[in-house]
Parts: sequence; structure tokens; C-alpha cells
Amino acid sequence: MKAWFRLLGSSLRARRGAVLFTVLLAISTVAAGVGLLGVAGWFLSNAFLAAMGIVFNLFGPSAMIRGLSFWRIASRYLERVVGHALTLDLQVRIRSLVFGRLSRFSQSRLAQFRDGELASSLTSDVAVLDLVLLLILVPLTTAVVAALVFSAVLQTWLSWWAWLILACLLIAACLIPYICARGASRAAQQVHQLENRQRVLVHQAIRAYADIQVFAAADAVQEQVDKLGQELGQARLRSNGWGIVGQFSQQVLMGVALMICLLVGAQQVNLEAMSGPLWVGLVLALLGLFEIMAPMMRGASRLGEVQAASNRLLTILDEPEETDQEQAQAIVLDKPASLEITDLSFAYGSQPVLDHLSLQVQAGEHIAIFGPSGSGKSTLLGVLMRLLPVSGQQYLIEGEAAQDWSRASWFDHCALLAQDSPLFLGSVRDNLLLAEPTASEQQIWQVLHDAQLDSVVRDLPQGLDTWLGEGGQQLSLGQQRRLCLARVLLSPAHIWFLDEPTASLDGPTSQALMQDILAAARGKTVIMATHDTRLLPLVDSVYHFEAGRLQRQSGTLVNTLEPN
Repeated sequence: MKAWFRLLGSSLRARRGAVLFTVLLAISTVAAGVGLLGVAGWFLSNAFLAAMGIVFNLFGPSAMIRGLSFWRIASRYLERVVGHALTLDLQVRIRSLVFGRLSRFSQSRLAQFRDGELASSLTSDVAVLDLVLLLILVPLTTAVVAALVFSAVLQTWLSWWAWLILACLLIAACLIPYICARGASRAAQQVHQLENRQRVLVHQAIRAYADIQVFAAADAVQEQVDKLGQELGQARLRSNGWGIVGQFSQQVLMGVALMICLLVGAQQVNLEAMSGPLWVGLVLALLGLFEIMAPMMRGASRLGEVQAASNRLLTILDEPEETDQEQAQAIVLDKPASLEITDLSFAYGSQPVLDHLSLQVQAGEHIAIFGPSGSGKSTLLGVLMRLLPVSGQQYLIEGEAAQDWSRASWFDHCALLAQDSPLFLGSVRDNLLLAEPTASEQQIWQVLHDAQLDSVVRDLPQGLDTWLGEGGQQLSLGQQRRLCLARVLLSPAHIWFLDEPTASLDGPTSQALMQDILAAARGKTVIMATHDTRLLPLVDSVYHFEAGRLQRQSGTLVNTLEPN
């Protein structure tokens, strides 16, 4: 619970009015329910006695029953509206904080997460936090307040026996959920871990569907899914078992409290210290108090999940931010900048990738970094784009250390066309406006024309507003790449980074696309990482990766390289 309070404590304090109102509505709902049962028992008993000739006014109690019924309905409705609005508001805050923190993670830090883990943190980890407020804190507060008030009223007729009933209520509301939560903690955490593994496995299987079918691996994947499903089912049984034990214990305590109320109340009726109808009403009212116990056990049995989810979210939020000094000045450029890297080494853990590497890029120059896949080209682009950190004077922008410039303002001058640049779920227009939200329709059609995609878009059913589907499924692979190019063209960036821009395209298509890119990039700096030798004659300079270092190639050597 400490981790949960660290996550949401400040938000709850800021919304203490809504929290208090939710608790008061919950207490009001329970009071109406308990009062309704009590009055109904008293009324029915008196009505029975009235049939035996005893005078009894039916109108007052019947009006009270109708009033309490409407009160309970209205109070329950308002409690749900206010309580769920509060929890959704808290979800929005936590998701915004987590997403904002993730957006500032470096490329190397993000690479440490498996497929689907971040989506899990933003969805299920945040959603499970609702259990504490809705199923633990509000019902617990309501149960304690209602038990104290009811026992104080009951003490008028049952003397010290009322405090024994109070003890049963408090044990059922506080001690049993706590014991069950501790017992179910390990199983609940295991449930969440298995759910996360299952989600990751399914996500990876969907992405690799074609390969799974080609290599006849469907049975092996299905076996993994089935095994995870069995382990998850067993973990859920263990977790739910504690909830069942808790509910059984609460029922036993309810039976004890009812027996005390029945036996002691019957004795009081026999001594004429209280009336029979009042005794029946108190017994039924006591039954109503146990209505709030059931949701508490559902929440208590899953507190282990809450703790694990809170710790994972805190791990993300407590991650130290990479230094981008507040005093760093904003980069203001109206033209491409010169870039220089000197004696730079970089490694992922203990695996070196760049070894004392040096590179100079003049403003407006088009260069290609050539080398086989996995040689470190993408890492170098990550350094140049400042997605990966370097220190000191190793990286200069316009002659000044890169870390002296504000990274956020640097991104305003950069554009990236990666080998896996995505098309997002939305329309053609939505995907293009990501680069420049204020772009006019004329500008959009111009970049589509420059990317040789305007005729294709005009033929789509709704033109710019055509829904592309997930991953741009309505377009061919070449058209998807050209739409990503159009997005780069629309951006106001002066420096373009191209990471395997023609990946998955055939020779003629890749050369045509690259020619279009470089034609549109006149006056801009272009740094391209590629292993496609067909593209090398199109640029001003070529650098070859060799053992983590760059070696500049002469024009003659470039022309003699064999095409892939």
C-alpha cells in the first residue's frame, strides 16, 4: 500500500473534496440500506401484530420504506457516478505521468522492455490501482463508521453485548481482509506476471504470424500459450482461494453477531426491555451491514497485484532523467547545422559498438554511412539525433557541445525516416499532420506530389480523410514508405536522418524513392545509414563502417562496389 500512496497520495489530497463526497455517499447508501431493512422488519412485524387486533398506524412506516428505497437508489447512483469519475480522473493523471516519463526515455532504455510491456504498464497496471479506492478504502471507511454508529445505537437495548457485535464487525471488515491480502499477495503477483508474459507472447505471435506459419511453428507456440494458460489458471485459483477463505470467515462472524443479536434480543423482549418488532428490525439491520463486506474481499485478494503494479509504475517514474540542463539554450536555426563527432566510443553494456569514431558533416551535405546490418549504423544515427547520450566535446553542433543545446529544441530541427517508420491508426491527413500540425491543405498536397503519392491519395475513397487501418494496411509497402517520406517533407526540419530508407523495397523502387528524397532535400543536410550499394552514387560522400570506425570512401571506390 505504501507504493500506492506514493503514486496517488498527492492526487487524492488535491481531490480530497471528491474523495470525502464519495465516502459520504457510500455511508449514506449503507445507512439507507440498513435503515430500509430495519424499518421493513419492524413494519412487517407490527403489521402481523395488527392482524391480531393490535392497533398500528400503517401509513408512517410504509412512507418511510418508500422514502428509504428512493434514498438508497439515488445515493447508490451518485456514489457510482462520483466514485468512478474520481477513479477515471486518477487513471488519467497516472497514465499521463507514466507516458510523459516514457517519452523522455533514451532509445537504449526503451530497448530493455519486451514487446507489450509498456502497453501493459499504461493499461493493466494503472487499471488495477482502482481496486484500492473502490474495493478497499471506501468500503473499509464505510464499514468502520457504520459499525460504530450501529453498535452505539444497539447498546441502548443490548448493553455490553453490542460491543461484542462491534468486535465481530471490525474483525470482518479489517482483520480478515488484511490476513487474506497478505496470504494472497504472492499468488496475486504471480497472476499479474503470468498475465504480462501471456500478453507479450500473444503480441509477438501476432507480429510473427507469417514466420510461424512458414516454419510450421504454430503447434510450438500454441503449446507455450497453453502452458502459460494452465499456470495462470492455477495461480488464479490460489489467489481466489484466499478470497473464499475470507468470505467464509466473514460469514462465520456474521453468524456469531446474528446469534448474539437474536439470543440477547429475545431475552430483552422477554423482559419487556424492548418490543418484538424492534428486535426483528435490529436483526435485519445487522444483516444489511454485512452487505459491504463482499467487495472488500474481492479487493483484498488482489492487493498483491496492486503492490506489484505500483512498484512497476514507480520504477518508471523514479527513473533518473538524462541530463538536459535547464540552463541549456534553445537551438535557433534557419538553415542546416554543421555536425562533428570526435573520438567517440559507445557500448551497450559490455558490448562496444563505436570505437574512437570521428565524423564531420558540413551544412547541406548529403552523406551515406555504409555497412552491413548490425554494424552500428543505427547507433551512430541515435547519437547524432541525440537519442543516445554522449559527454563533453565528443559531439559538436555548430561548433558547440551538443549538451549545451536544449534537446527539445534540437528535435525541432531534425526529421527521421527509419527503416520501420510507422503509419499510425488514422487517416492520411492524420499521419501527415504529425509532422506539422498547422500545415495547410495546399502544403499537404504539395508534399504528396513531391513524394509521387498525390495521384494514389486522390484515388482513395475519401482522399486525405481515408482511414488507413493499422499500419497503413490500405497501402502497398512502397506507398507506405512514400507516405512516411511525405511526412518528413512536411516537417520544418533542416537535418534529415534516414535509417535504411529503402528497406524491403526492390532495386528500381528503392532507387526511385531515394532519388525523390534527395531531390526534395536540396539545401538540407541528409545523413543516411544503408547497406544498399545502389544508393551510394546518389550522395556527396560515403563512409564505410569497419570495426566500429568510419572510413571515408573515394568516389572511384564507391562506383566499383557491387550492388546487393
